[in-house]
Amino acid sequence: MKFLPAALLILGSAACSGQGGGGNQAANGTASAAAVTTPLQAGRWEMTMQAVSIEAPNASPDIAAQLRAQPLPPAQIQYDCVTPQEAASPMAGFRQQLIREQPNLSCTPTTQQFNDGRIRIVMECRGLHSQPDQRMALVGTFTSNSLQAAVSTTTTTPIAGSMELVQVENTMTGRWVGQCNGTETQ
Repeated sequence: MKFLPAALLILGSAACSGQGGGGNQAANGTASAAAVTTPLQAGRWEMTMQAVSIEAPNASPDIAAQLRAQPLPPAQIQYDCVTPQEAASPMAGFRQQLIREQPNLSCTPTTQQFNDGRIRIVMECRGLHSQPDQRMALVGTFTSNSLQAAVSTTTTTPIAGSMELVQVENTMTGRWVGQCNGTETQ
């Protein structure tokens, strides 16, 4: 699934995932009807990522004021084509996309839920090749044709000549808008 990692690239944040979307098991060990259905609808998704805040909580007052004075970037909207395989296992799709788009991060999920209408993903990402480590948390809700989440990323980054802890807060919304037409983000 292209939209989560691509959207989290805004402001240098990133995401990845663990395996499977979770599912229910019937008492006899066979998959229930709820586990057989796909969590998301395959097709064209419109994804919007909006920066809410950028803070450097441990920075000097001057650096914190400079950071707050910077305008937040405008909302980023993209269209993604979610395949039936990605719709059936959104967590696996997130991982594959991150590997392609963020080769300088190695992420390990500490929390991963994408089932029962709830999304909760917490990732600890180790920076490779002198890239900073990152921690990402995504908490939200979804239906088969929509999702909304709060996305928080914490990393250390150079600001005004010193390395500062930076916290970025975003909102992410998505909606299924129809069949893929070949113009989506690759």
